[in-house]
Amino acid sequence: MSEGTRSEDYSSTYYDDAHLGGYDHYTWDNDEWRTFFLSVADRIVGVINPRTVLDVGSARGLLVQALASRDVDASGIDISEHAVQTAHEDVRDRLRVGSAIEPLGGPYDLVTCIEVLEHMAPADAQRAMDSIAAATDRVLFSSSPADHDEPTHVNTRPTEQWAAWFAERGFFRRTDVDLSFISPWAVLFERADLTLHTLAQRYEQQFAAINAELVQKRQALLDSHRRVSSLNEQLETGTSKKAAAQVAQVEEWRAEVLAARHQLLTTRDHIVGTEAQVAQLTRDNVQLRAQLRKSRKQLANVRGRLKQAQQRIGRLVRENRRLTDQAAHPQSRPSLVRRAGRKLLGGSR
Repeated sequence: MSEGTRSEDYSSTYYDDAHLGGYDHYTWDNDEWRTFFLSVADRIVGVINPRTVLDVGSARGLLVQALASRDVDASGIDISEHAVQTAHEDVRDRLRVGSAIEPLGGPYDLVTCIEVLEHMAPADAQRAMDSIAAATDRVLFSSSPADHDEPTHVNTRPTEQWAAWFAERGFFRRTDVDLSFISPWAVLFERADLTLHTLAQRYEQQFAAINAELVQKRQALLDSHRRVSSLNEQLETGTSKKAAAQVAQVEEWRAEVLAARHQLLTTRDHIVGTEAQVAQLTRDNVQLRAQLRKSRKQLANVRGRLKQAQQRIGRLVRENRRLTDQAAHPQSRPSLVRRAGRKLLGGSR
């Protein structure tokens, strides 16, 4: 059974270093991210026009803040304490730390769950879908079916699998809504009591469009194949030097593509190794901080003892000076004798 990720997996290392472009990058103050999430908010308002929205896996709350700027009562939940604490001050009170497997409240006009469930253990992802289904009738959903090199992607599934699981809960894809501007696999699920007639009709609508595109692409591929065959024939008969040059160019491009692919695979392996090193360095950093706190405490104790020793040395130096002065003035010795006698007699005069 795959283990899900935890809050500490989404610390400053996740947000500020390797994944989202650095601390100054993935924030509301960044023009690129702010523009993107405002466009998403506008699209959501245009398609659904929700009054209340809950963003499950809200991170630093950029989508929540964008929706709020469009007069939507939006809020968010995320397991990362770091993400909530570092959110923009204008949206922080709309966010809370929590898990998607817990009751989410509601009902909400819409629940958004964008790139979240692939980070959860399979059993927890099922419970999260139950919680989402109990909180709304509409779900804007996106979960990467690939990107297996991402360490926190412990539960990647093809989109059709998520669609089947939502269908078990009475939610079906809105085939009239295109959310590919969020991701190629983004879907709007809506609770509906669909008949077999309606399901078949929706299926055929989608199938017809895809099949028409497939037929056109097959025809284009066949035309390309015929063209290549013709060029090969010209090359074999020696009737076209231009065709030979074209074939040579294609082979050269193919070699370049293979070299680039090899470089890409090498780079990917390097990135995976680097991410593992970052994770190890993070753990080492935690240990070093603990050792530093312990060392600081020991240093404070040593400083205290040193201060006491210095005070004691000071008293001894003053006493030594006093004794030296008395030794230099013999007339003061009787008083020393008298004081010594009083100490021996318990302080009596």
